[in-house]
Amino acid sequence: MTKRTVFLFALALLVSAVGCSDYSQLNRKMEEYRPPVYSAPQVKEGDRKGGSPDETAFSPEKERINEARALWEKALKSPGNIEAFFRPPANLLNGLKSAVTDRGVATAALDPRFSLETIETLAFLRNPGIKAGENRARAAIDTYSQVLALDDILRQYTAFTEGLMTGVGPLKGKEPMKTKFPFPGVLSLKGEIVNQEIKTVMEDLEIARREAITEARKAYWELLFVRKAKKITVVTLGLYRHLEQVAITRYETGGTSYQDVIKVRIQRELLEEELNTLLERRRNWESKILEILNLPPETRIGFPENREPIRTLPPLSALYKLAHDRRQELRRMRARIGKMERLIDMGETMIIPPYTLNLSLYEDEAINQVGSVATKDGFPVSTKASTGFGLPIMPWYGIEDAYLRQTQQELNALRRELEKEEAGTITLVRNAWFRLDLARREESLYRASILELTRTALAVSTQGYEAGNVSFADVISSYRSWLDSNLATKREMSALGIARSQLENAVGAPLHQVWKEVLK
Repeated sequence: MTKRTVFLFALALLVSAVGCSDYSQLNRKMEEYRPPVYSAPQVKEGDRKGGSPDETAFSPEKERINEARALWEKALKSPGNIEAFFRPPANLLNGLKSAVTDRGVATAALDPRFSLETIETLAFLRNPGIKAGENRARAAIDTYSQVLALDDILRQYTAFTEGLMTGVGPLKGKEPMKTKFPFPGVLSLKGEIVNQEIKTVMEDLEIARREAITEARKAYWELLFVRKAKKITVVTLGLYRHLEQVAITRYETGGTSYQDVIKVRIQRELLEEELNTLLERRRNWESKILEILNLPPETRIGFPENREPIRTLPPLSALYKLAHDRRQELRRMRARIGKMERLIDMGETMIIPPYTLNLSLYEDEAINQVGSVATKDGFPVSTKASTGFGLPIMPWYGIEDAYLRQTQQELNALRRELEKEEAGTITLVRNAWFRLDLARREESLYRASILELTRTALAVSTQGYEAGNVSFADVISSYRSWLDSNLATKREMSALGIARSQLENAVGAPLHQVWKEVLK
């Protein structure tokens, strides 16, 4: 019994020793194994490192998307490209750049005097509406990263996930993700959709800049007129006081009635009240400037520099063409149309068959698809009873066709709206051009003719009244006519500047570019 036990123990020890030596030898051979030379070129280093399928197909699209993002970021940081509505002067922009965050720099630029270019540049740098548009533009540019991140996640999911059999819920996800999404072409379409969306937001930003600059220009010209009107009113008020003293002197000497003294006193008091009104109007426009520049109400604003308006009138036909190409509302609508067109292109990938019939695809179920424990065949070997012979393999690919047709009709409606907006732009430009032409003609009439005539009439009537040859009513009328014509001259000068800024607002571009088109 003891010999038998010893024999069995020795036999087991011998077998285990042989087995261990064989395992060690097998393990050593596996570690030392190298693939044959002819198979080495077929194993790509990128395939061993990366988990994404066919990474090289997506690299060009990702590079183009990153390049587009870099261009948009550069455009947002630049002070104004060649097609911008307003480009601030380089010297002013560098000098006032700190005014974006430093309120004191903006306040110092407005006191004691400021130019039109100064208030335009400050509005460009500090206006809250422009800042909001810039934030929306940055948010839209960040959408590029969402496009790339989603596709990277989906491609990693396609490469690394196993077939899941949870045993609960509906049976979904049996079709591999790579059979329908993502494709490099779909990624390119998504990048173009984001690009069109950014164009829309950038046009919104340009509209915000255009409106802020136009409001700043209007406030400048209005404040300039109020300052000039106050000066003219003060001078006229002195003339009325002199006329009142003349009337009192003549009344005391019996040369006129007390009625003349009362009339001139009434006109003087009315003019004093108009002076108070001009003071309040000045404060209103100063408050408007502070609103545009986002400054506190206690900020002191100096005098606007005296400026002559530009009196040239651009040709109407050139304005139509420029507005058709440059008006921001039209460009924004065209970007929306481009976005919807690309959405439809991407939507069509959901209602038409994919690039393959899925007859030779192997899903990520290598373990349970082969061998004696396989749960199903590795590839189709029969026709489904639900489809029958000769019918589509995937008959549900047209399930989204109704939504696509609806989107197509919305695209057609958007194109009709673009036509309507283009027609409305013609009328808008025509009306703005008419206001500029009217202000130009009236300003020329008052400056060249009426103002000089009323000044002559005032001098003649004053001398005649002092000599007793002209009635007091004629003198009062001459004073009032001179005041009205003088104010109207300054009013039309400011109206000319405002009308020009409104015409640029309607066209969506500076008017000096019209002459470039004419001279071509």
